[in-house]
Amino acid sequence: MNLDFLYTAVSWVLLRWHNLFSLFIDKDSGLNWSLSIVFLVVTARILLFRVFLKQVNYQRHMQEMQPKIQALRKKHKDDKAEMQRQMMKLQQEQGFNPLSGCLPMFLQIPIFIGLYHVLRHLSNSVTRCDAGSTDHVLKLYTFSGGPSGETCSAAKAQLFHAPLAARLTDSPHQVVDLLGGHLTPTRIVIVALVLISSAATYLTQRLVRSGATTVPEGTAATVQKLMLYLIPVMTLGSGLFFPLGVLLYWFTSNSWTMGQQFYINKFHPHPDLDKTPPVVGELGRTLAPKPGQRPNTKAKPATLVKTANTEETPTVPPARNAPRPGQRPVRSGNRPPAKRPSQAKKRR
Repeated sequence: MNLDFLYTAVSWVLLRWHNLFSLFIDKDSGLNWSLSIVFLVVTARILLFRVFLKQVNYQRHMQEMQPKIQALRKKHKDDKAEMQRQMMKLQQEQGFNPLSGCLPMFLQIPIFIGLYHVLRHLSNSVTRCDAGSTDHVLKLYTFSGGPSGETCSAAKAQLFHAPLAARLTDSPHQVVDLLGGHLTPTRIVIVALVLISSAATYLTQRLVRSGATTVPEGTAATVQKLMLYLIPVMTLGSGLFFPLGVLLYWFTSNSWTMGQQFYINKFHPHPDLDKTPPVVGELGRTLAPKPGQRPNTKAKPATLVKTANTEETPTVPPARNAPRPGQRPVRSGNRPPAKRPSQAKKRR
């Protein structure tokens, strides 16, 4: 399958940002090419923002359907075929599309593949750039050829003395002699990007779980807990085999995803998270907030006492002027009658 159109599109966007940053940054500096990769991610994520919102709606719709899904699983636990038919029927009734949740990830895969392909060709172009002959340097998609062209400029670009085309699995000869970098800084930069990307992936999973309104049960809970740690570990393991430029793309993309999820949880939470939990009985009608009034989350709840007719009533502390047991109640507004003097005092 010929994917030259994909590689051309990725290199074109990358080169447009490089030309923009060349107005105030040296065109051959590693900072220029690193920023170009970062803003390649920004461009892609801005274009996919509406798709991300659909993914959020998918996740919330899935959470709302969980009680019905659990009920179907319990009802048809002995008939898998019938359970699948009822699941599909429920999805059709709710207008639910399972593919909408995976769409943002699928749309980012071509960009990732295109950037990886371009950087892999750049690493192979270093030796031809050192030859110093225009005939030995081929044009790479939208990158111009020649020793002073964009191909050689990107191939020799370094970030903190670490070549953008270097990988952690490269030998010292490849990093130092062929790519012109320094071995120790290259190892440090690559490992740091992989660790930060894995941490960002883990935090994103935690943010997604914190914004959920339902708690999964059974197999779903096990899978969710497994994915919480499995995805960061996969990021940690597979990231060690990619070039530094791809890891920079990965780091920016994961950080962007974490920021998006934090923004959604903070400023656009699920409506069910703002609802006050219902209270049963007369106490619920008494303590419920009035329309437009924010619930008081700091107030301590009253102690509930179950009466003979199973109705829950709050206990009220006795008033200070309450009559003692056996004493006649005092009418409001009247003072208690004064004690009469004893007969001994009258005789005096």
